[in-house]
Order: sequence, then structure tokens, then C-alpha cells
Amino acid sequence: MMVAGSSSALADVVTLSFTRSGMHDVTYNYDSSTGIYKFTTSGSDPYIYLTSLVRSLSDDEFMLSFEYQSSTGIDDLRIYFGNNYTESRARSFGVLEATSEWKEQQVNLYSSKVDFTWGQSGQSMRFDLGTQSGKSISIRNVTISAGTDDDRAEYLRKQNLNQHLGEYLVTNYPCSVDNVEVASSTISIQGAVPTGGQYKLVEICPYGNVTEDTEFVWSEDITEENFTIQVSRNASRSGFRYDRVLSKWAIVDASGETPVLKSHAHYADEVKAKASPRAMPLKGKKGLGGFFLSGFQSDLDDLGIQSVTVNVVCNQLICTTAGVFSNAEEYHYGGKTYYINKSSITSFDNTFKECYKRGIVTSAILLFAPTGPDAWTTKALRHPEYNAGYYTMPNMTTPEGVNTYAAIITYLANRYNTATYGRINHWIMHNEVDMGAEWTNMGDQPVRIYLDTYIKSMRLVYNIVRQYDQNASVLGSYTHSWTQNSDGAGYNSRNMLETTRKYSEREGDFWWGVAYHPYPQDLTKPCFWKDDTNSTYNMSSPYCTFKNLEVINAWILTPANFYRGDTKRILFLSENGTNSPDYTDTQLQNQAAGACWAWKKVKRLTGIDGMQWHNWFDNRQEFGLRIGLRRFGDDETDPHGRKPVWFVWQAADTDQEEEVFAPYLRIIGVTSWSRIFHGSLTPVEDIATDETSEDPVSIYTLDGTCAGTSQESLRSGIYIVRQGSTSRKILVR
Repeated sequence: MMVAGSSSALADVVTLSFTRSGMHDVTYNYDSSTGIYKFTTSGSDPYIYLTSLVRSLSDDEFMLSFEYQSSTGIDDLRIYFGNNYTESRARSFGVLEATSEWKEQQVNLYSSKVDFTWGQSGQSMRFDLGTQSGKSISIRNVTISAGTDDDRAEYLRKQNLNQHLGEYLVTNYPCSVDNVEVASSTISIQGAVPTGGQYKLVEICPYGNVTEDTEFVWSEDITEENFTIQVSRNASRSGFRYDRVLSKWAIVDASGETPVLKSHAHYADEVKAKASPRAMPLKGKKGLGGFFLSGFQSDLDDLGIQSVTVNVVCNQLICTTAGVFSNAEEYHYGGKTYYINKSSITSFDNTFKECYKRGIVTSAILLFAPTGPDAWTTKALRHPEYNAGYYTMPNMTTPEGVNTYAAIITYLANRYNTATYGRINHWIMHNEVDMGAEWTNMGDQPVRIYLDTYIKSMRLVYNIVRQYDQNASVLGSYTHSWTQNSDGAGYNSRNMLETTRKYSEREGDFWWGVAYHPYPQDLTKPCFWKDDTNSTYNMSSPYCTFKNLEVINAWILTPANFYRGDTKRILFLSENGTNSPDYTDTQLQNQAAGACWAWKKVKRLTGIDGMQWHNWFDNRQEFGLRIGLRRFGDDETDPHGRKPVWFVWQAADTDQEEEVFAPYLRIIGVTSWSRIFHGSLTPVEDIATDETSEDPVSIYTLDGTCAGTSQESLRSGIYIVRQGSTSRKILVR
């Protein structure tokens, strides 16, 4: 965490300086008389190295200090810890705000020293000065000195919590909460405890902590081994009328002075419906990412789009201060008055209705900006440890934050489930959490603490939206970093997916799915089939990109990952595209060839439900990328013009597909599209049922629909065979 302040006068400090060697996208001036370094960024990836440590740091030396002056500010100071400069050895330390005066900044390096085994003589670090060109900053007096016991204690607290959460997920407790049913006004909790103990059922709100809490907002003695306890659905909590559908329930041993956790916590299994809209079938796999009303919505028809994503910045839609929104709707939730931005809501009405009338399945990407419309909402919804990045993790640490978060989700779920205003079919939870420091920031966190908060956020949304649409799913959002860590140990999509599954096993399964972003390893390079050398065809692949989609396909088709063991979870490729580094014919053709490859794999791989191409238009804010189906709106020669990739996407899944796709085989260097598939991750085999068993055979499709009792009547595809307690996948060719 980066904080402003003044450091103590210390006799022995390590003084660092900058070196010109290896610097990138930055110009450098040094005034030896003042000791001032002046940097000006000249590209989107500016960084500068510091000189190596002349001696090893002691355990107490972990406070990095420097003074800076900047007329522009820096959007994020990211420090890489050498001498192996990889993304997995980097941390974001927040914004450097514009200041005309010299300002001292202190950066606590304690966790980085420990996690990266950094601080030995000869090791160095690199400052990444944001992501924007044209920024200027002057820096002087860079030192590392002793930190305080409080700084060290905060790190140790997080390490202990991280360890406790890990133990919680693998512990087999003697007690269990087995079922939670939420009715209109009551909640029924069923479970079991051993004979002879002194146990209590306790309630844990989202701002509580299951492994650390010893005081609870509610508890009740358990008097029977197999118990059913019924409670009122609503309760007063911290001045709010709290809906306990958001809580989870656990059992503690109350025989001693301090309660001891004796079960996993359990969320609601069933919640009484307030609305029951019909299911909307997904009519095909072809989609469009980042849809909005732009004057080009005819592309929905011309391209044959069957699914879209829509960005919804939640905390820009709600506030607590009258008059902030020029067009506001007064809204009451949890005993508090809020105001809804009706101008933005009307825009969403039009967007969602445009999709709904075409039968297009729509996923809302729930985002939280670092600042809200008023100070109260900003504090309530921004995570208290947010320190950088484009979006924040929603604040699940306070009753105010939970109530405000639940208020806007309830408003959206209640509104967007019918034809009146359109439909949100699925809810994508924030953005690229395995690169959370940049896209869903909650400061520097061990991975289990970060994920525990993310699961709480998923559960809050799920338990609300399922009341209004029993077909809705919440989808976790991940980058292409399959096992390659992005923001420290465990920050990769495979680990996060498998930990989410473990939470489901322990706290009650829920209908979550995957919103994956299989961009090429280097987003700027469209020829991933030859450039993605770390995208391999095995489950330990560092990356999962368009090249090796078989990896994520195999994971989603593994029965251990199914919802309640028998239904494949939704897998959308919700943000992905290939780049055209410029508008030359060669690069436009490379981009289009990549789209052909991606579509052919998506079309054939049965675990993938849909792919939403991102971007619709080339966007000046996309870090120099040109990944759209159409050109920049301000392009001098053909503003918003359709690129060759647009015509590829139009032809996909039509009778024109083979004709349009054929010329791109030569660019990729294969003679047929069958050559792009890899056999090592085929997730199923032809498996015969056990003819000697007396148990009946039932065959299910991957969405859980019974398809009969005999393979003879099945069409080609992948199915789940159930025979007694055995579940197996079969491939019918």
C-alpha cells in the first residue's frame, strides 16, 4: 500500500539511483547538483531500472521512500522485483497524484521482500511509470530504510488469514449445515451435529469472516443432532433492514470461552422466486462484446449475432445525495433512500430491449469505478484497500457497502427480466480477476483473501438475481493466464477456477460459470498460431489462448467441475479478438485469419457455449490495439469502416463460411481446418455401460436434460451416463 507521509530520520539507509540501461518508452534527465531525475513517458509501457543493491537488506529494512513532483500525475506505479523481471514478480502500488509541491511517498515492501525473496546484494528493481504517454514526473531521494512493527504486523495478519482460509477449504469438520431454504419471510436451516456437544448455529454476513470471527450478529443453541432451525428472513443490522438471503450459516462449538468453527458455512440452496421469466435459448455461438447503441446496431442482424456483453458500471448508477443526478429516481432499499441515475437507466433500457427483441442472450459485465457520483457512495462501494487500477473490487467489508451493493443489483435484477425493459440473462462478475491489481483492485492481497472476497461478491449477486430469473448464471472473469501468475502466487485462472469450485463444494454449489478471455499471449500480435509458444496442449499450459482452446474446453467438460455433478457450467469467451497492428492489407488479413481459427475451434469444441468478439470498433482507449471488427471512428480514410475480420464474422456459421474462410488457410499455413486441432486434450472416449449391473442407465446432455436410456438413439455429441452412483462421459460419434 502506498501512503503519503514523512519518514523517520534514520542513520542507516540504502540510497538508490536510476540507470539509463534498459529503460523503455521514457526520456531521462538527471541534474547532479540537485539529485533530481526528470522522466517523460513516450509510450504506453514506460519503465526505468534502479541500480542494484550494494548490500543485502536486513529484515527490518522494507520501507521504500522517495520524493516526487508531477504536473500530470502517474496512473499507476508498478514495481518489478529483479533480477528476474516477470509479471509474477510485480506489484502495483497506486496512483501518483499530480502535485506542484514536492511530496514524499512511502511504499511498504515487506510482503514483496518475503514473497519474491528479494533484498539481497546485487538485486535490483524496476519502476513502471503508468500506461500513458506524455506524462512527466521528477523524483529525488530514493531510499530504503527500516519500517515499523505495525507495517510488519499487517503483512503477518494477512498471511495468517490466507493460511486459515486454505485450511478451511480442506478441513473435514464434524458438523454440517446441509440445506438452506429461503422463503418470502423465513429462512429454514438444516444440519447435523455429533451427540453430546454444545453447539450453536451462527450467522455470517458478507462483511464477516468465517475463519476469524468469534462474535456473531446472531446465534442459536442447537438442541438436536439432526436439526432444523427457522429464522425471520429480515433483521436489523447496523441501522439497515438486512435481507438475510445474503448471509451464510455455520456451526461453532460453544463449550469454551471462545467459539470454535466446527462446520463449513453454507449459503442458500433455494430462494423463493419473485419473478419466473421463461428461459431464453442461446441460438448459436457467435457473439459481440461491449455492445452499446451506436447507430450501427444493424450489425446485430447483418452479422447474425446471438449473444452480447454490455458494460454496466454499477456505482455510476446509484448515489445517496439528492440532486447529483439531473434525472433521478428515488429508490428505497434496506431502510435507506438512494437515487438512481435515470438517464443512464433509460440508455440501458434501450440497449437491452434492442437485444431482447432479437432473442439475443445478454450478459452484463458488473464493474465498479474507483469513484462514485457522491462521496458517500464512493466510500461505501470502493474497497478500502484499493490503490490503483481501472476498477475496484466492491466493498464487502461494511454494512453500508453491502447494502448499497445489494440495492443496485436488486434494482437491475428486478428491472431487466422481462420484455418491458429487456433482459440481463447472465451476470459477469467484474473483470479479469487473475489480473486484479489492474482490473478489479483491492490492494496487495494474498490470493485466498482476494478470492474469498470475490466469492462473496459472486454470492451476493447470485442470491439476488436468482429470485428474478432462475435461469441466470454468474460468470467469473479471467484472462488468458492459465497457470502463469499475473499478480503474485496463485493469481492465475486455473487456480482461481479450481478454488471457486472448492468453495462450491464446501459452502453449497451455485450456478456459476466462466467468462474467459483467450487473447493471444501478446495482444499486439495477431499470428498466435506461431507466436504463442507458451500456449501448449496440456493442463499445465502457462496460457490458454485461441491457439489451445482445447485446454479450457477440457476443463469445463470435466465432470468434477460440473454444477452439482451433472450439468456443464456455462463457458463464454466473453472478451477476445485478434489485433491488426495497422491498416495495411497484410495485417488486416492476419487479423481475419486469426478470427477464422478462433471460430473453427469454438464451433467444434462442445464445452464452449459462445464467443463475444471484442471489440466491435477499434478504440483509441485500448492501449494502441486495433482489435475491432470496424475501424476507428476518426480514421481518416474510412471511419468506422468494416475490416476484413467483419466479413469473416459475418460468414461464420452460415453457408458462406467455407468460401469466405478458405483463403485464410494459406496465411495460417494449413491445408484444412481439421489441422488446427490437437488430440491430446480430447476429454472423452467411447465408453460402454456396465451390462452386468442391475442399476438402470440414464443418459443426460451437458445441460442436464435426460436424453434417454440407450446410446442407439443419440445424435453425435458428448453425454453424461449415470448408472447407479457412477457418472461417466461418453462421446457418440
